[in-house]
Amino acid sequence: MIETYGREFLLTVHILAVIIWIGFGFFELWLGRIFLSNPESIDAAPLIRIIYRADILVFAATLTVFAAGVTQTILFNWGWFTTLWLGLKQAIMISVLIIVVLILPGAFRLNAQINALPGGPGPASSDIVASYRKLEPWYWIMRVLGLCAVVLSIWRPV
Repeated sequence: MIETYGREFLLTVHILAVIIWIGFGFFELWLGRIFLSNPESIDAAPLIRIIYRADILVFAATLTVFAAGVTQTILFNWGWFTTLWLGLKQAIMISVLIIVVLILPGAFRLNAQINALPGGPGPASSDIVASYRKLEPWYWIMRVLGLCAVVLSIWRPV
């Protein structure tokens, strides 16, 4: 009984975290496109603040997806890289975590630059725009990898 409820609970946490990771992640990227289209507008500073607040939620969801996935793998004896679909998902998550580790210093710098902006509306600094432009391709890669993992979860090739 506990295995069934534990499995359902972990799967629910995992799926909800994936929804937040992918959903908010693409919302964040959409707002980023708006931000980059006119970083000199008076709406740029509030917009980049919103984007980075969403990014914190996306980061937390990414770690939750990882933790729930690892916990399921260990508790339910699924194994590591034993089946094609699960092994690919595990490799995708490892790739995402490597990207996170690599971009984290730049993300912290960008966050500090955003926090240094004066409150209220206004343009974004050129440093903020440059920092965001460096990180954005990595955000895209992580979201696409997340979508690939979702497809693998549904399709489950042998």
